[in-house]
Amino acid sequence: MNTEKEQYSRIADAIARAETSFPGTLAEDFPRILQNIDMLWGSKDATDYINDLFLNDRDNRQGFPMGALEEITMLHQLHDLLFPSFSTNPYDPFTGPNLAAPLEKPAKSQKDNDPLEWRVPEHLLGETNIPDTSPDLSATQVKSAKATDSPASSGRGKPVEWPILRSLHQINDAMELRHNGMHIYAMQGKPIGEILVHFGVIDEQTLRVVQKVQHEQEAGDSMRTPIGQMFAKIGAVDDESLTRALCIQSGMPMVDILGIHIPYETLKLIPSDKARAKQVVPVAVRGDILFLAAADPYSLKDQPFFTVLTGKEVELMYAPRHEIVNRLNMYGLGKTTKDAQDEFHDLAKKTLGFAQNQHVEAEESRLHSNISENDATIINLVNKLIHNAVESGVSDIHIELFQDSTETSIRFRRDGLMEQFSSFPKDYHDAVISRIKIMATLDISERRRPQDGKISFLLPGSRRIDLRVVTIPAIHGKEFVTIRILAAGEPLPLTSIGMSERDLNVFQEVFHRPYGLILVCGPTGSGKTTTLHSVLRELNTDDNKIWTVEDPVEIVQPHLCQVQVNNKIGVTFATVLRSLLRADPDIIMIGEMRDQETAKIALEASMTGHLVLSTLHTNSASETVSRLIDLDVDTFNLSDALLAILAQRLARKLCPLCAKKVEAPLNELEALANEYRHTSHGRLPTMQEREKIIQGWRETYGQNGKIYLSRPVGCKQCSGGYKGRIGLYELLKVSPTIRHLICQRTAASEYQSTGIQEGMRTLKQDGIEKVLRGITDITQVHSACV
Repeated sequence: MNTEKEQYSRIADAIARAETSFPGTLAEDFPRILQNIDMLWGSKDATDYINDLFLNDRDNRQGFPMGALEEITMLHQLHDLLFPSFSTNPYDPFTGPNLAAPLEKPAKSQKDNDPLEWRVPEHLLGETNIPDTSPDLSATQVKSAKATDSPASSGRGKPVEWPILRSLHQINDAMELRHNGMHIYAMQGKPIGEILVHFGVIDEQTLRVVQKVQHEQEAGDSMRTPIGQMFAKIGAVDDESLTRALCIQSGMPMVDILGIHIPYETLKLIPSDKARAKQVVPVAVRGDILFLAAADPYSLKDQPFFTVLTGKEVELMYAPRHEIVNRLNMYGLGKTTKDAQDEFHDLAKKTLGFAQNQHVEAEESRLHSNISENDATIINLVNKLIHNAVESGVSDIHIELFQDSTETSIRFRRDGLMEQFSSFPKDYHDAVISRIKIMATLDISERRRPQDGKISFLLPGSRRIDLRVVTIPAIHGKEFVTIRILAAGEPLPLTSIGMSERDLNVFQEVFHRPYGLILVCGPTGSGKTTTLHSVLRELNTDDNKIWTVEDPVEIVQPHLCQVQVNNKIGVTFATVLRSLLRADPDIIMIGEMRDQETAKIALEASMTGHLVLSTLHTNSASETVSRLIDLDVDTFNLSDALLAILAQRLARKLCPLCAKKVEAPLNELEALANEYRHTSHGRLPTMQEREKIIQGWRETYGQNGKIYLSRPVGCKQCSGGYKGRIGLYELLKVSPTIRHLICQRTAASEYQSTGIQEGMRTLKQDGIEKVLRGITDITQVHSACV
């Protein structure tokens, strides 16, 4: 060893630091090469020299035996570890300069344009004229919008996209397949080598060579090296591609955590310090299952820890390490609403020079009035405000400056309720408002008239979200601003929006009819658009041509033709509908029937072989018919075309983590029974009727003859005992009797009583049933159903 230290001093020192074996085969059989490496050690030239040793087209070079090749690989890794700034390998397409970012599909074939592809050392090739038998490969079972492509070298198969899950619904679909005992990948269970060839990572020739080496190992009674390790050892496959291949083989889901929308409530399940330490990101929750993305899921030993931490069963998924790191940098995992408030207020004080209870002199006030909306401090403040709002899952941001106030107030609307978020000094109010106007392409000089616009805001991770902005001047010369966050969500499955089994079955039967009119009614913010897109999600098949006309487009679905209304240039609901009737539609979704013209065109479309879905701002299903008649539509046509009316509300859900179950006292059950009966029959029940109702509840919702109701408690994961919202529904199916009433222009109460006789549940009845199931409480039902 002393001789080695003297002859190869730099390498010997590095070997001692790494506590690994000295490259004895190289020292004995290839001393000149080892001397060159030692002489260049610690420089970029050493990296280039070692990389060059892997090429098989060097003049008068015959390759290396396996032992020497392993030692060269070891030195290569050791040098990269000690001198990472020189670690980029220009000859290795898998460790090129862009490794940290997802690789884009090459514009031209790398077969023709990449002379630096990896090649197998000649002594391992055996027969050098092996024909290219790489097949033209088909797509995988789980469809991917776009996947990371591994470069295709000469003779390599046509690259196939990795089947990456890019939405919560794709995750649900994949889990359904797996839980039903089915494969989620077409190549699942196949050998690693075959998978790598299938996805264009290696070619058939490389696979055969490595398989030959494996057979030689077996013949020599040596321990067989796993084929994946052999590919990695010779530089044919990078760690990410090898891990993806293992995922395909074992059925491990792969997820795009930078593109997928992860709810803030899901991110909060694991504190940031734990997530960063273990290199994991919580992706989604499905019942009692937490889907956890890990950079190295096959060596993660902390599943029991995360199960105890979250109280959920953990299902592992794979995401590349660089995506994990980026996602952790994007979101403050475990950050509570109060943390976000404090962080924003600290930023306001720091960037705006604001201190609590600070008194601004007149001269200083005049200085502040000249603050520009383009100042970096203002831009940073507005961006942070929007980012915090999106993180916190709020629906609206309100920026308000009240008379005689020294600060501009910022309030959020979350789950339908307003809450104070933060504030900043009023001297910066005009600059902040102007900055928002610029982002929404509004006229910053116009402060006397209301304006509305739209912002396309770029979040970290290249995810865009749309914001709708309204500015309204107030009496004291200052403008109020409301920003609606149009979360670019995906359509929910119809089975997950809270419909009762009876309503769901009837609704599905109705909207699968080939033509007719279906209406969803309720106040603004009651989830009407979400319900309609859930319907379109089921109807969105290859044999349907679907158009939507919306203002704004809040949910985007693939294969839908979606039109954004723009009244400023004359693109109204009515004008678009006229054009759509000539565009061969099967299904038309109208965001809102705002006027007589739109209603009449929609009715005409529903009677000429099209299924039309739309919304109205009415309080109940029965009132909707009266509203349409008030719009002067033909009652006979309406009675023929109308299929069903769905009224809905949103009620706050009890937090499942802290809600407390208590046995319901008899007087409370009697009060619920009185409301349940009164809302449908307009009178209180008799004693016998009330007892019958309660007995039915005991049989349906009771436990050992007792009924338990849930009470709000409050914990750090929720807002005062409530978390999220649930839909309350009232579905009126148009029967022959209802059609007759429409022709007679009957009062709304007649539609209501007839619908109840035919099995309809009112909004309040649906709410009371959800109270009995422990989803919400009667206070929230009263708030939603006035």
